[in-house]
Amino acid sequence: MSQMATRQWMTTHEWMVKPMHQREWIERRGIMIWIAETFTSLGAGLYLVSLFINSWWGLLIGWLIIMFLKLPIHIAYFGKPWRFYRTMPPFSNAWKTSWFARGILFSVFFGTFGFIQLVFGQPDFVNLIGNSIANPIYYTFGVLAGFSAMGVGIYGGFIMNYVKGIPFWNQGLLPVVIMLAGVADGFGLIMGVGLAGGDASVAWAEAGSRYLLLINILLIVTYLISAGYTSAVAKLSIQELLKGPSAFMFWVGLIFLGLVVPAVISAVSLFSGGEASSVLLIIAIAAHTLGAFALKYCILKVGIYRPLFPRVAAY
Repeated sequence: MSQMATRQWMTTHEWMVKPMHQREWIERRGIMIWIAETFTSLGAGLYLVSLFINSWWGLLIGWLIIMFLKLPIHIAYFGKPWRFYRTMPPFSNAWKTSWFARGILFSVFFGTFGFIQLVFGQPDFVNLIGNSIANPIYYTFGVLAGFSAMGVGIYGGFIMNYVKGIPFWNQGLLPVVIMLAGVADGFGLIMGVGLAGGDASVAWAEAGSRYLLLINILLIVTYLISAGYTSAVAKLSIQELLKGPSAFMFWVGLIFLGLVVPAVISAVSLFSGGEASSVLLIIAIAAHTLGAFALKYCILKVGIYRPLFPRVAAY
């Protein structure tokens, strides 16, 4: 075998003997997956929080984020986007085994149930047909849309969790981390709805965001510690987050902007005895949203495949 052929064989089969980064979901066209998954968390989280506090404007914005930002980007990523219906019943039973197919079903259900809820919750339409007709339909479809929104928000975590070749993703906590981070994002966005004059209490949203920030900090620390015990390849992912190529996005994007800045502003509001100023709240909302993009980027970027022959792996 010639020297060139030998070099080509070694390059082609590198994945067999050394850890390799996944690039399909974070580089080139894969950037669309990162952006779409972030909008998934933002939209689903906002919808769930709005459902809890009965904010029609929050529900509308959350629904629009999923339907007109998340879904179009996800569909554009597909090689043949208009064939997505083939993953759904009655054309396929893929939903029984595939979280990808379940995600499409959740999205279709959410779009349908959420639209009906929004129609029967719209104040002018309610005045037209009366509360006695509108309210039962509004709350019934609110329950259905809520469960669908939870499915939309969490299925991406299960897809990554089922990739057993990437130890950093193959953690039971991953779907929980992604789901609760999305709810925290929802609290941040609902503050924006309140500041814009919508039907949401800024003080209540700020209090909810405060508790979710603490929970998310504990979850992220627990996740990293747990992943570090699973395998040497998962430790490589953590090292890359803490002091490697992804460290800037982790420390500045996720930790500083996504967690520290909102937490400090929330603490200022708490100890001052009232709400923070509108300027500080807008900074907190913007930082929280940027942190949502940073979280998904970090998770996707440090996904490293374990080698086929780990006993000879060298990185």
